[in-house]
Amino acid sequence: MVRLLVVYDVSDNGKRSRLAKELKRFGLSRIQRSAFAGEVDQQRFKDLCRACSTLVDEDTDVVHVIQLGLRDWERRVVIGVEGGGEDDRGFVV
Repeated sequence: MVRLLVVYDVSDNGKRSRLAKELKRFGLSRIQRSAFAGEVDQQRFKDLCRACSTLVDEDTDVVHVIQLGLRDWERRVVIGVEGGGEDDRGFVV
């Protein structure tokens, strides 16, 4: 399994929404508005990268897919409420 951190800056609301839905479909969890984390196997990692590349405009948007080791994740510092805090209106902090 590969632990991932995916962060993105996508300008188009529709594309951004589709990207978030796709990341959830891959089993990742929202940790901030434009950040997801989770674990996938190696094949799903490749599939996720392909899906991201088809959903964004590479001239104006950016998606960072970062592989993390277990120790990297354990050493993170979380300040505030961890998780997405989503509701029907969008995002609640």
